[in-house]
Amino acid sequence: MKKTLALLAGLAAASPAFAQTAPAASSPPAPAAAGQRGARRAQYLAHELGLSADQQARLAPILLAQREAVQALREPASSGGARRGMGPELQAAQAKYQDQIRAVLTPEQLTKFTQLQAAQREKLRERRAGGQGQGLDD
Repeated sequence: MKKTLALLAGLAAASPAFAQTAPAASSPPAPAAAGQRGARRAQYLAHELGLSADQQARLAPILLAQREAVQALREPASSGGARRGMGPELQAAQAKYQDQIRAVLTPEQLTKFTQLQAAQREKLRERRAGGQGQGLDD
């Protein structure tokens, strides 16, 4: 009986300590750095579009620069600034990099890339219509 009580007391004492450390271990990972996200996007496009190694090497810095430019434009809004009026600036930045991306792709890959973009825009519209936010993390 004493052993059982001691075991229960030990578990009770250990559970608050475990409860404090468990959420840290199961919390979502920190956001990836822009370089990692650019690399992930390059891998995704390489898979979806069948890019050659040369195309991947040419595309990676473009995607990284695009990510950094968009993040720089979004930074004021994420720190409590106004989001209104950002549209034209974001569109200009996106258009600049889209032209660079398109220059790397073959006509077949460009067709598939355009389809992927259309599908992504449709998903975003559905999320917005469903009240799930702006989708600014992409």
